[in-house]
Amino acid sequence: MAIPGSPAPVPQPSAAAPSPAAAAGAPGGPSGTTARTAAPGSAKVTADSAPYVTRPTRWTIFLRTFIPWQLWRFARINMKMISIIRRSRK
Repeated sequence: MAIPGSPAPVPQPSAAAPSPAAAAGAPGGPSGTTARTAAPGSAKVTADSAPYVTRPTRWTIFLRTFIPWQLWRFARINMKMISIIRRSRK
């Protein structure tokens, strides 16, 4: 019921049309059971919000966390940079 003399209510914009994949019932769409998405404007990507991301293998995780391997990579990259700098000074 409108109160006399008050402004008319402003209509709210309707939601955007769903994507073709969501309309077709693709996994992760509104009709799918895995319809968990990140908040709008959120940069955080999780396995729930992006179910098709590549996951690292156990070997990759091991190499990323194995300190001697990381030290070797660090030394190798530094030696490569030193050789490039020395060549540029000749």
